Amino acid sequence: MVVAALCNGRKCTDQKKLGGMGVLDLDRFSRALRLRWLWFEWKDPDRPWVGGNLPVNEVDRQLFRASTIVTVGNGKTAKFWEASWLQGKAPRDIAPRLYKLAWRKHLTVKEQLENQS
Repeated sequence: MVVAALCNGRKCTDQKKLGGMGVLDLDRFSRALRLRWLWFEWKDPDRPWVGGNLPVNEVDRQLFRASTIVTVGNGKTAKFWEASWLQGKAPRDIAPRLYKLAWRKHLTVKEQLENQS
C-alpha cells in the first residue's frame, strides 16, 4: 500500500539517477518479451515452441507488424496475411474485412502464389 502511494506517475519507474525509484515497469517489460517471442518465431523457426500458441495478444501482433518490414525473397517464410510485405504493411491490416473471410490464414506468400489464391 505504501509503495502504491509512492508510485504515482512516472516517478516510480524513472531511473534513480533521474530522481526516480528505479522500479521496473512490468507492463513495458512483458510487452518487450512478448515481442521478442514474435521476433524469434520469425528469425529462428527451429525453436521448440514455434508453431504453438504464443502468449501474445492482438495488440502485440499489431505492434510487431507495425514495427517490422518484410522483404519477401522466395516467399517461404513470409506469412501472406501476417507479414508486413506490401509497402511495409500486412495484408490483414490493409484489408481487414477480406482477412476475416479468408479461411487459409497461415499460408506463406509462396504457398498462396503457388495455389493461385
